Amino acid sequence: MVANRVGVLPTGRSMPTPEPTTVATLVLLAGLFLTAASLGGNTASGVARHGAIGCGVSLALSLVFEAKKGIQNLLRADLIAIFALYFLLFFEFLFPQSKFDELVPYPEAVLPSVRICLLAFAGIAVGRHCIGRHFKKWEFVRGDLSPKAMLTIFWISFALGYFNMLLSVNFNPVTMVEQFMGPRFAVAWGREQFGDARALLYEVGAMLYLVPPLAGIILGRRKFYSAPALLLVLLALLFTLFYGFCTGTRNIIGSYLITFLAAYIYASKASRRQLLVVATIVFAILFLATYYEIRFRDVGLKNYMQGLDVPSEEDEEMTLYVDYNLYTVGALMNIFPRQVPYVGLDSPLWLIARPIPRVLWPGKPDGSKVSIENILDLEGLTIAATFVGESYVAGGLFGVVLASVLVGILAQWWTRKAFSPESGFGILIYGSGFFAVVITMRSMYWLPVAILPTLAAVVLGRFLRRSRTVNRSLLARHR
Repeated sequence: MVANRVGVLPTGRSMPTPEPTTVATLVLLAGLFLTAASLGGNTASGVARHGAIGCGVSLALSLVFEAKKGIQNLLRADLIAIFALYFLLFFEFLFPQSKFDELVPYPEAVLPSVRICLLAFAGIAVGRHCIGRHFKKWEFVRGDLSPKAMLTIFWISFALGYFNMLLSVNFNPVTMVEQFMGPRFAVAWGREQFGDARALLYEVGAMLYLVPPLAGIILGRRKFYSAPALLLVLLALLFTLFYGFCTGTRNIIGSYLITFLAAYIYASKASRRQLLVVATIVFAILFLATYYEIRFRDVGLKNYMQGLDVPSEEDEEMTLYVDYNLYTVGALMNIFPRQVPYVGLDSPLWLIARPIPRVLWPGKPDGSKVSIENILDLEGLTIAATFVGESYVAGGLFGVVLASVLVGILAQWWTRKAFSPESGFGILIYGSGFFAVVITMRSMYWLPVAILPTLAAVVLGRFLRRSRTVNRSLLARHR
């Protein structure tokens, strides 16, 4: 019998690592196959809606079997990846999308892209079963940190996350907040395409992604902290969520919310009803962000609220919209390999080179050979194709199958190596890794960069733990 606290058994033994169930995977694969086989519709958006409903129902049915092993089994990295990908590709088509029909006038034109996306879901589902139980969790995630150490990491992450922003506005917090609410590409701390030494500070700002999961742990284990400390952490979390909302970038606010929720659920002793309330609030915020951010991200939240430079009435009438990534995938399938050869090894080369600062590697590739914007000749815009489109550009159908299976393997490998809910530090490492999972669904080239905040948390945690051990040893010697 599992205790009310998610993640800890009454006997004190650690919870078994969540595992995908074979039955759930078979149900998902059968549903995806039936959806692909029966795919059709009178319009392009109708075809996409067929795929969205079929894929969504298949996922829901598979979750029924996953949930039989406990709620904690639903917070696996592979399921986070699958639902992030569903959000990016299909979620918007659960709502009317007349503009999509203007972009794709013939329903047959969207069939290949829907089917290859369904194949990617199947690849992740299969890949997660390729990790055996002989992979044991890292020892360092088992040891916990003191509440003081967790607060230290929280405030270090908060300070480093905003340092470059404050530096860019001469440490004027009012100006910083004003720029939050302005057009997203007009901020003083924007990064140039080719980073210099100053770009390292921009990358350090990624420490901000540790703030939500740390806040989730601290608020979930609130009995170990004073009321003033909890209040300050809550205010810092709300400020960070406000910043994430102001960016107009759904993957940022989505990453903040998902990592916070996962950390809070594992750290909290709250009842299931209370956890459900928190989860409902989180997903309501995500839904509102998805709806509104697309409307103000180019003009800025302040202008949007004041009615200045707002989108046209036609844009305002648009229903819930994510990014039409499905359209981008279809466009790439029409270009490769008919007009342009697959990029091949340039894709893994950029994946490796991406996190290395240019100041340390002046001859680093610029990523133009794998850039979706370059391929579609849309310079000056930010175009996302999800990892499905990027892997198709790299190697066609084989590239999609290989990449999706690898995503499943890496996701379950992360769960097996980092899952340690009995330790606050383990929750931090495991939960913060969800940022990398979510952002990789949008672009696989962000994976080596997105995991850096988690690696920084590992270093900070081990340093603080070692310092505590050394201090105890010194005190023991002087007794």
